[in-house]
Amino acid sequence: MSIPTHSIYDADGGVVPRVLLVRPQKETRIPVKDLESSTWKAVCVDAFVAGWSIEVDALPKFTTDYLHLVTGILLPIWKILPQHNSRVFRLQTSDGQKILGRVVNAQDIQSVAEQLGLKNKLLSPQELVSLVLNEGYSQQLPGGVTLRRSYIATEPRIELVNAISLAERLLAVGCFTEIINWQKRIFIPVSDKAPAILTAVIEILG
Repeated sequence: MSIPTHSIYDADGGVVPRVLLVRPQKETRIPVKDLESSTWKAVCVDAFVAGWSIEVDALPKFTTDYLHLVTGILLPIWKILPQHNSRVFRLQTSDGQKILGRVVNAQDIQSVAEQLGLKNKLLSPQELVSLVLNEGYSQQLPGGVTLRRSYIATEPRIELVNAISLAERLLAVGCFTEIINWQKRIFIPVSDKAPAILTAVIEILG
């Protein structure tokens, strides 16, 4: 579905009209001239409803989202929590537990931990794998190695940056290497074994 949206200005100060392209799970704003030169085209209502329904039917019935909360007595530490996001959530878990807490974005978890005096405490390997894959979280590991999510051929990978000097030892615990653009890179397999492999990696890094 295409609907008008706000315009922008180009480098010369000219107005660039745009449209909003709406799909069941995605919205994209593009200049009108790009729409006219694309493969998008006007269709009758019946064709639109049929196409929309096909996309909706292909969507999963449920999706998983991740929410990180700091709970407990928050007033004494409120000022040290990230100020760019001050949302508070009250929720109830599937087992009936009620939780009230302040939302913390994934990228702020490490800084919040340091502010709370947990500078040398890493998240568990299971938590790290989940955060890296699902939220693009990156973690500085011992020895100057960075754990991060990388996309290779549109597929998410768990990459260990600056760890290639330890490749032989890391391969022995389940990691693998791949040469991409003439550069050897090292990854942890994306599988249910990833937390166990990450545990072994952290032990190697010291």
